[in-house]
Amino acid sequence: MNPMEFAIPAEDKQAFSQYYAKQIAPRCRRYESARQAAAAKYLARRKISAPVTLIGLPVFLAFFALSFYGAIVLDFEDGVFYIGFAGAFLSIVAVASVIIWASSEINQLRTKIVDEIYPLLLGYFGKSFELNPSNLPELDAYKDYGLFPKYDKGYFDDSVKGKYHNVPFLMRELTLLEYKGTKDNKPQYKTLFEGVLIEFTLLKKFSGNTLVRQDKGVIGNSLVQFKQKLTRVKLEDPTFEREFQVYSDDQVEARYLLNTATMERLLSLSRFYRGELEASFKDGRLLIKIACKHNYFEPKLDLLKPLDFVEDIEQVFKEIYEVFDLIKALNLDSRTGL
Repeated sequence: MNPMEFAIPAEDKQAFSQYYAKQIAPRCRRYESARQAAAAKYLARRKISAPVTLIGLPVFLAFFALSFYGAIVLDFEDGVFYIGFAGAFLSIVAVASVIIWASSEINQLRTKIVDEIYPLLLGYFGKSFELNPSNLPELDAYKDYGLFPKYDKGYFDDSVKGKYHNVPFLMRELTLLEYKGTKDNKPQYKTLFEGVLIEFTLLKKFSGNTLVRQDKGVIGNSLVQFKQKLTRVKLEDPTFEREFQVYSDDQVEARYLLNTATMERLLSLSRFYRGELEASFKDGRLLIKIACKHNYFEPKLDLLKPLDFVEDIEQVFKEIYEVFDLIKALNLDSRTGL
């Protein structure tokens, strides 16, 4: 496929076409014969694994039902439960083993190709861009920014750092969970938040802490303010006031940060993300929390097709430009105002 035909921003087509031809296409060609061999072996093994899976899963369900019958109806008598349990265990192990065997080589090759080419793809945007860099802050480092609900467990997934218009940023997939008890001796959790946390290091100077939260109604807003030391900031834009509540330890600085243009941009972004956007200005940084279901920076490479990285390229451009658009929309590269 001609790189000029990729679904990427028009201003990048020419430059990326040259970059692709020099940096990415040669790697794709180098791996093509290995891809074909791995794909052929996988398809040949699928002729064995597919029928084993097709037969094995119903066998597993039958043995599982037998073990259930032995436990509930026969009260563990006559050894029926143990026969059913052993049969269910062996059948599911057989199915899992044959699936792993069939796909092992093609998955190993996929990982090798992604590990080599994905950083090259991000490198188009600049030397500062890196996927899952080491020594990133732990989750506790963000607690004082006031954006997280009370949670019992949380974790980051994929992360990308870089710099755009001299504004360093770090984008991280985030999940926060609430403990809901146990079931079958296993802890059960409810998802409180799933989305991304984007950290910007700002050029402009400020010393206080200003928090922009979604409006939660009279009772909800009172609870939010009760839990923190910041005071409510009343702003002049009634539309912004209906959608957001602003809290700060510096009323003057909060109004400097949240001028008319900034409020309009945050309103626009909030509507684009369907209200699931909140922000915190603290310690020279801006944190933006956005709820969304999209799985960011997940390689889509399919080794059953010729190597070209089209899907990954188009997806990475879309994801990276979301951050670029935030920087431009909020005027983060300015040293004065927002």
